[in-house]
Amino acid sequence: MIIIGAGAHGLSLAYHLVKKGVKGIILVEQSRIGYGSSSRNASRFRYHFYSRENIEFALEGIKYLISQKKELKYNPLIYKTGYLWLLHDENLIGNFKKLHSLWSSYSIGGKFLECKEFEFLRVDGTCYFAPQDGAFHHDYMIYSYYEEIKDKVDIKYGKVSKILYNNGKITGIKLESGEEIKDNEVVVTAGAWSGELLKTANINLPIYPDRKEIFITEDVKFRIKPLVIDFKREIYFSHTLKGEIIGGIEKEDIGFKEFSISFLDSIEYLKRLREVVKGIEGIGILRGWSGYYEMTPDHSHVMGYGNDWPEGLFIDAGYSGHGMMFAPYAGKIMADLIADGEKNRFIQIFSPDRFNEEKLIEEKMVI
Repeated sequence: MIIIGAGAHGLSLAYHLVKKGVKGIILVEQSRIGYGSSSRNASRFRYHFYSRENIEFALEGIKYLISQKKELKYNPLIYKTGYLWLLHDENLIGNFKKLHSLWSSYSIGGKFLECKEFEFLRVDGTCYFAPQDGAFHHDYMIYSYYEEIKDKVDIKYGKVSKILYNNGKITGIKLESGEEIKDNEVVVTAGAWSGELLKTANINLPIYPDRKEIFITEDVKFRIKPLVIDFKREIYFSHTLKGEIIGGIEKEDIGFKEFSISFLDSIEYLKRLREVVKGIEGIGILRGWSGYYEMTPDHSHVMGYGNDWPEGLFIDAGYSGHGMMFAPYAGKIMADLIADGEKNRFIQIFSPDRFNEEKLIEEKMVI
């Protein structure tokens, strides 16, 4: 079996397959372990989505994420911080009242509060607080999986140029170097690059990159526990355990762009941050990075295979900014599918066939 991409989802899949005793796994990575979005994210988890399908996936996925800390080599430092939305107008408050009703039906309802109850905020008005959500350390999770599999799978470095197939069946892959690797099963877990790879197998799956930037300030007194989302200023932020303020601004930047950060955007982030948070005058940016959201048209992920795909080809990608927290659970249910033929209900729900069948899972809570 060939797994393309050694990010969180490829590593999780390899880890769960190795646990099942599967042999002959080849993990192919174009750059380095965790090169893409897996090492370029804010490492948060949340239950609070717009669609029932993603809420139900989060309920199962986060439960499994939390359970993984008991068996991983490195502690991923999972802790609850909550999410806090600043609701600046009546329409937004009305929308959150509907969402609150939906979330409460799953026993994950939060509460409406006056923003002034959070002493670090400069803004007045209504806030919505969801205490169940939280954070974790993505690197410890990635390298826990890597430590477990590095001597049990064949890891190859090189860029895949083509997925090979013949007579409706997968036959392997071809690297840019010209080397061909033969196998009858290929799993694409290549994040934002997944759609481009599938085109080489004559499959048009709409997964595309949207470049995002994250900035981290100097440390200040630890007091911003929740992840704060401000729709008006299009900014999100929280504290790290060291007291730095980590976050970004909402800005669409479609396409495969250079992994760099914008000086102007870092200044804009600080400007908006100071409008919302008290007592941070004078702090500067300590560091930052950029990475891709692997987007789909409905902002929901893709798992399994298409009914008209070559036999032996699988996908796990398109998480639209939600991928890191779902990697453990996705790896498990994909391993169950590939190794045991066990088709979890989410494999059907998030099937790539939904785009042709017009069964989109509209997810409007993308952060």
